[in-house]
Amino acid sequence: MTDMNYPGVNIESLGSLSLSVPSGATAVPLFIGDFGTAFEGVVRVDSWPALSRVAGVGTASGVTGSVLRGYFENGGGLCYLANTAGKTLQEALTAVEAFDDVTILVPLGLWDGGADAAGVTARAVATYAASRRAMAILHADRDHDPRQARDAARAFKLDDGQSAHAALYHPWLIPPGNGAQPVPPVGAVAGVWCRVDSERGVWKAPANATVNGGARPSQAVSDTEQDEAKPVDVLREFPGQGTLVWGARTLNETDDRWKYISVRRLANSVERDLREAVRVAVFEPNSEPTWEKLRSAADTYLQGVWRQGGLMGNTREEAYFVQIGKGVTMTEEDVKAGRFVLKVGLAAVRSAEFIPVTVTGEAGQA
Repeated sequence: MTDMNYPGVNIESLGSLSLSVPSGATAVPLFIGDFGTAFEGVVRVDSWPALSRVAGVGTASGVTGSVLRGYFENGGGLCYLANTAGKTLQEALTAVEAFDDVTILVPLGLWDGGADAAGVTARAVATYAASRRAMAILHADRDHDPRQARDAARAFKLDDGQSAHAALYHPWLIPPGNGAQPVPPVGAVAGVWCRVDSERGVWKAPANATVNGGARPSQAVSDTEQDEAKPVDVLREFPGQGTLVWGARTLNETDDRWKYISVRRLANSVERDLREAVRVAVFEPNSEPTWEKLRSAADTYLQGVWRQGGLMGNTREEAYFVQIGKGVTMTEEDVKAGRFVLKVGLAAVRSAEFIPVTVTGEAGQA
């Protein structure tokens, strides 16, 4: 078991106690870009036919339209569009605060302003993703080769938290049709993430997955080039198989726990669900009965994840653990302050290695 001394999560406001941990949505993208005068702020879209009606006709055309079409063609459903026209990126992100189901952030036109601007955007979006237990899907520039894509990702200078919540894809995709120009792959990739989550679960790596819609990579990438490009995720075309997403790494190169997208997203999903469950403890005494209710609820929830194949291990004990209690996860000072700490460990990589998730909440004083 790994050392569990990791930063917790502070929860500021809570509601009435629940004895269950419901599973929330895992794949709800937010596409961030300049949509001109099509709409103001943030709009919700749930299908390709609804795009023009909800967000304006112009949104469904050009590069942006091709990216969004790729999203819906590959299994995407509900998503949000945030308009940066006349706003800073931070202002656009602030407007998203009202939509707490967003789990994926996709900046459009990442390279339109050049490398420096791409780095600023990548850092801002990855920072926001990390703070929301979400993921950022980024892409290389149109003319990058695999090594340049890798170097560009490193030039973003993401810290460990940012890089663990971001992935970068290469190369661009060429939609079907005569004279079609390459478009960023992020729409298709976001759709693949949604499809894999729906068919298999958030714990399944979104790799070895077909890109629907007939799009083809704008560049061929060899095995050697792909290996050299790590941690960049590539899209490749294989005879008889079409175009596949052929990689599932985050941009984190320093912490083996968060090397893979599926592990980071599973931990994010578990933390979001547990946080929602413990919001209800504010009116409960910070005492053993409350802790046992929370422990039991978390145990039932994680047992469900394990039985669906989301965790490794032949037994529950090998798959996960749940800890809460004075002298276990809390000190006497924690209890007196009305603060409880719930810790869980997930065998998301292999049964001998637990991935930590810590949730700190506030309850009534004992």
